[in-house]
Amino acid sequence: MMMKRVAVAAVTALLVFSGANAYAYGTKSTSLSNGTLYIHGDDGCLVSNNCSLYYSATEYKKTGGSRVTIQLAMTTGEELFLDSQKTAVDGSDIKHSWGGKKKSAVPDCSIAGYMKASTGNYYTPNLSVC
Repeated sequence: MMMKRVAVAAVTALLVFSGANAYAYGTKSTSLSNGTLYIHGDDGCLVSNNCSLYYSATEYKKTGGSRVTIQLAMTTGEELFLDSQKTAVDGSDIKHSWGGKKKSAVPDCSIAGYMKASTGNYYTPNLSVC
C-alpha cells in the first residue's frame, strides 16, 4: 500500500510541476484580450503526502498583442506572494510555482491568481484549496 501512495504522489508531483493539467483542486482562469491568466492548485496529500499543505502555480499564456511587463502573484486573501518581473511577448507561457503552502494560512480556503502588468492588474476567480 505504501508503494502505491509513493507512486501516486510521484506521478502527481510530476504532473503539477511539468505543466500537465491534472490538478486535484483544479484550475481557474480569466480570459484577457491578449491571453489567459490561470491559477492551478493541488492537494498536499497527493503531491507530498503532507495533507496540511496545498501546492499552487500562477500562469499567463499570452496569445497576442504587444510586449508587456508582468509580475505573477498568488493571493490567499491575507498574504500576497509575488514573483519577479518578466517580459511577455506573443506566444509566451510564463508560469511560477509557489511550492507547498499551509492550508491553515488560507482564511477562507481559497486562493486566486493575480498578475500585475504594465496594462493593469488582473485576477483569476477563487480556487478552493481545502
